[in-house]
Amino acid sequence: MASLTRVHPTTAPINVETIGQPLQIFTIDYINAVNAGNGPEGVQALVQNAIMATATIVVNGPLGNSNTEQTFVTEGSDSIVVGTLQTAIRALGTTAGDTSVDVSTATVTAKTFTVAV
Repeated sequence: MASLTRVHPTTAPINVETIGQPLQIFTIDYINAVNAGNGPEGVQALVQNAIMATATIVVNGPLGNSNTEQTFVTEGSDSIVVGTLQTAIRALGTTAGDTSVDVSTATVTAKTFTVAV
């Protein structure tokens, strides 16, 4: 009689963020309000283009903290290097977009997804 060998698959560690594919979460603090820069040539579009140069945006969060902060979720666990993105956003300068918003001191911070219990 043939024998059957069972192999148990490895389990994912508890602290891993997965939904079928790795995701990356980060928040941009523009420092200044960017709500007026929402047109096709506005600072928000310029920032999204900078993100999409290396990643696919899955979630584009709303502006928060008096329209100065925004959180994004992108595909891939390392598609965005926060320091590189921060440099790209700051390079947009003091008159970014058609509404001339100063993003020269913007910061980008990596985040983790946490469910409060």
